[in-house]
Parts: sequence; structure tokens; C-alpha cells
Amino acid sequence: MPKTDKAQAEKLGILAGAGRFPVYLAQVARKKGYRVIVIGPEGRLEPGIEDHADKVRTYRFARFGELLEVLKEEQIRQAMMAGKFEKRWLYQPGLELDDPALAMLKRIPDHQDDTLMNIVLNELTANGIEILDTISLIQDWLAPAGKLTEKEPDEKQWQDIRFGWKIAKGIGRLDLGQTVAVLDRAVLAVEAIEGTDQTILRAGQISPGAVIVKVLKPGQSLKYDVPVAGLSTIESMIQARASVLALEAGACLIVEREEMIKLADQNGICLVGVKVGTKVPRTKRNAHGIATSAVAKAMADKKVARTKRNGKH
Repeated sequence: MPKTDKAQAEKLGILAGAGRFPVYLAQVARKKGYRVIVIGPEGRLEPGIEDHADKVRTYRFARFGELLEVLKEEQIRQAMMAGKFEKRWLYQPGLELDDPALAMLKRIPDHQDDTLMNIVLNELTANGIEILDTISLIQDWLAPAGKLTEKEPDEKQWQDIRFGWKIAKGIGRLDLGQTVAVLDRAVLAVEAIEGTDQTILRAGQISPGAVIVKVLKPGQSLKYDVPVAGLSTIESMIQARASVLALEAGACLIVEREEMIKLADQNGICLVGVKVGTKVPRTKRNAHGIATSAVAKAMADKKVARTKRNGKH
């Protein structure tokens, strides 16, 4: 975009939480010609985000009136929500809510994620702020179907993916979270208030080899809390000695894709996009009922090799 057009560029507010996602979104928005104003809670924004925005403004977390004032001062009419707004922040000692925030909480039946985010969304809309779908600028960030790493899941891991998918969609319907960790078709950990990375680490405390499944919650708005996986997801999996990350294709965003895949490959982790109704590999059997899949063949080859070695002794 020519420099002379900068002052006339359409403003886009990014209501940013923690993490790198708002940084990448700001970069893309500026490349597409927007004048980007990042607005986020004090002390929660990713360091250096100011290098990728035209302006950064902050407010005290849970001071909704302050947020509205900043939006008014900056004349923001369109905005996107990006990053982690962690619900556990609400439970930290010394937190003070302002009158608008307290009034909002009194009008809702519970403090579930969707309940909280929907009332925030409604209040912003009532104040003339249009919240856009997060993925409208970054469609190419959506996880594709199929394997992304050199390694792909074996049949046993596909069984865990199928099992984990049902569980993840189930907890999504209850508005608990988007991620589950499973192993041998048993649940090791379910995401709740702590977030994906901590869920993975909890699973690792129980057993290595966990299969991580992350999905879009049924009926979820694309204006907030879109499932995101990035470098920190793989770093948590390495620490937890997890084996597979299965993301809902066309629904989960992948940030830092190249670095993420490289790190996964270096550590023997499978990364795969799974689409609704995808037929996953199952073991083929011949007329005698003997498994003939590539996995089964590899296992049979190992068995033959062991037999030969034992015969030499």
C-alpha cells in the first residue's frame, strides 16, 4: 500500500490476549492494507507486538468500561479477537472489576467460556463495534486434511484419534474445552480452564505416548476462541512425551506452521489434519485373516529378524 494511503487506511482493532497469535494476525492485517490498532490488557500482551501494529493501547483487565473508552478514542468500528483470554485471570487475588463488568456478570447464568464471551460480544456490538470472524483474513492458516509431518499415525493411534474425536466434541458441547489427551482408547486429560498446553502436560504426568485431539466446539462462533495450535503446542508435547497431534481440518488454525512441523519431525511427533467423515487407515486382512497393512508388515518383519537372530545363538 502506498505511503500516501496510510492515513486513509481502514482501521482494524485487534482485541488481543496473550500469546503470539495476535502478533501474526496484526502482521497479516497490515499486509492487507489495514491500519492496525492492538488493544489488550496491561501486562498480558506478547512482548514486541508494538513492532507489528500502528498503535498499541492497553486497559486494566476486567475493566470493561476502560476498554470501551479506548475503542471510542481510537474510533474503532471493526475488530477481531485473538489470543488467550484466560479465565483463570478472573480468579487471581486483587482483581477489581469496574461497574460495567460487574453489571454484565449479574446478567448471565454462569461463567462458562461461551457465556462470558457472548455477553462481551453483545456489549461490544451494542456499542457500535462489529466483531469480525477471526479466520476471514487467514483462511490459509486452517489445518488441511492429511498428514503434515514425515511420520503418520499407526493403526492403534488412529483408533485413539477416532475415540478422542468423540470425546473432544462431547466436552465441546458442554463448553468445557476443545482438547483431549487419550491413550489406548482411555482419557488421560480433558481441557478445562487451564488451556491446551497444561492439558498436554497433565497427560504426560500419567503416561508417555498420548494422542492429542483438538477440535472446534459444536456450534462455536468463529468470532472468538477459534482453536489454535502452534510451536508451544509441540513444545508441550515434547515435554509430555506425547506422540500425535490431531487437529480438525478446516476448523483449527496453525500458526508458526513451518517451525512447528520441523520441531515435530525432529522429535518423531505425528501432526495430522482430520476432517469430519474422513476414512482413516484400518488393517487389511487376507483370506486367512492375517493382517496385511504396512504397520502389520513392519511388525512381522521385525519378528522374522528376531527369529533369525535367536536362531544364530
